[in-house]
Amino acid sequence: MIRYFEFEKERSERVMSEEKSKKQQLDDFWDISSLVPQKRSFAPSSKSVETVLVTDGEEKKESNEIKITQSSTVIERFIPPHTPDELRKPVEPYDEYVPESPLIHKVSIYKEPSSYSFYEDFCRTARRLWNETAAEREYVDFFSYSPQYNQMSTAQLSYYLWWRENVRRGVYLKTNVCYINLYTFELINVRDVIAPIEAREFMIRVLEAYRSVLLGTIPKYIRWICDFSLIHHLPPPKEFDVNLLEKASALKEYFMYVAGNTADGWARMLLNYCSSYDYRTSKFATEENIALFDEHVPMAIARVVEKLSDDGKILSALPFNDCKISAKAFDGAVCSSENRFIIDVEYCSFSRSHELRFLIGDAVKQAENKIRAHISVKSRLTVYSLPLEICQVINEYFDRALPVVRKSRAKAEAPTEYDVLYDVPRIKFSISNAKKIESESWNTTRELVGDLEKATVEELPTVVETESLINENKETDDMSLLTSLGEYGDAVLALVKGDIGVLSALSRSQGKPTEAIVDAINEIAVCAIGDILIEETDDGYSVIDDYVELIN
Repeated sequence: MIRYFEFEKERSERVMSEEKSKKQQLDDFWDISSLVPQKRSFAPSSKSVETVLVTDGEEKKESNEIKITQSSTVIERFIPPHTPDELRKPVEPYDEYVPESPLIHKVSIYKEPSSYSFYEDFCRTARRLWNETAAEREYVDFFSYSPQYNQMSTAQLSYYLWWRENVRRGVYLKTNVCYINLYTFELINVRDVIAPIEAREFMIRVLEAYRSVLLGTIPKYIRWICDFSLIHHLPPPKEFDVNLLEKASALKEYFMYVAGNTADGWARMLLNYCSSYDYRTSKFATEENIALFDEHVPMAIARVVEKLSDDGKILSALPFNDCKISAKAFDGAVCSSENRFIIDVEYCSFSRSHELRFLIGDAVKQAENKIRAHISVKSRLTVYSLPLEICQVINEYFDRALPVVRKSRAKAEAPTEYDVLYDVPRIKFSISNAKKIESESWNTTRELVGDLEKATVEELPTVVETESLINENKETDDMSLLTSLGEYGDAVLALVKGDIGVLSALSRSQGKPTEAIVDAINEIAVCAIGDILIEETDDGYSVIDDYVELIN
């Protein structure tokens, strides 16, 4: 019996063990960690490797505690702060001066700290080949990202010398960007064999002659010209194509220079570089009217420049913030170490001032509106935020230089011959004829109506009573319209009497545009009489002729 119980006990334990093992296997199926290889654990050293700061007092050690995660140990290390990409410039500038341009306050030139010698061979070859010439050659294609003499074949070098000789004489043969860049690199690096002003003149001529070849490299080429000019203290070129300068993305202010610092010169400069609106794109600037635009728009802007300038300081009445730009000279060019500089320029930014661009643009629009009035165009450009004093300056200029000529109303057309056939014949008034016509009319009425009923004719009011009623209604309409106009009533009465400037005075007093006041008056008139009251004419605004008597 005892042996039987022991056997049953062993059997039950074996069954339970098998069930537990089976259940464990089912659970382990979802245990992903059991499938991952075991990592070797890291045992941190107990010895300290940190430096100890020795002081007079009690020795203090920094914590040597190492954070350990389940997977690995995290070791804290010192991470240095972000280091700028730019090289540190010397404390003292290599050269520093104040140019003649009123927009550029100071130019500081620094030598680049790092020196190199891998372009010295290019400079020696450029000096050796400076006076070399070649016979006439056929065009030979040449390509290089950084063109140099040692990359050219004999045929390519011969054509380059032939092409360069013609450029010096003002003849521009077929070429490509690589030949042009090689010639530019040559002018940049051989400053000891040619005067800087002559070298820059050649660079500008090549740019203007081969603009269709340079295309996307024009902004970079203009920056090289600007860098070369600033390093050698050269004044801005007197004549520079505006269309080329618009493609430059850096320091347009260097080229914005006016000899004599005159208001007329600065007006044309602002129109070219600092205006949000170009009057040449107007649909009314046609061949017939473009002369008026070219003559009067710059003159009107010149009066604005005079208004905003004081003591020879251009636009001193406007708030401008000084800017500073720092860049490496001849970036992207083959340049020796002795010709590589870092240029800092402190200047007053005109081309990047959105406020100035919108101000000049609105002034141009106001000037065009005055020209449109002169050529009898009724449509006007919308001027958003032009100050009242500037608008007044422009209006005063055009009142003197280009007054609006009010055209007389067209006379009534002469009657034609066939109109006479439709006229009522004119005869003398006769009482007897009138009574005869009345009697015949009553006879006709009796024949039509008969004796069915007797018509009772009410007595009509006399003519005097009718006229008095009409006059009474008219006075009521006049009083209701003037009452509805309210604060604008006096201005409308003055406008009827011929005071054209009353609306401008009212706009100044209320600080609103004249168009807004006219719209307000017309809205009131539409509610009162069902029609607008004021219309725009060639010389401003006037009350519609049909309602002049209503106001008077």
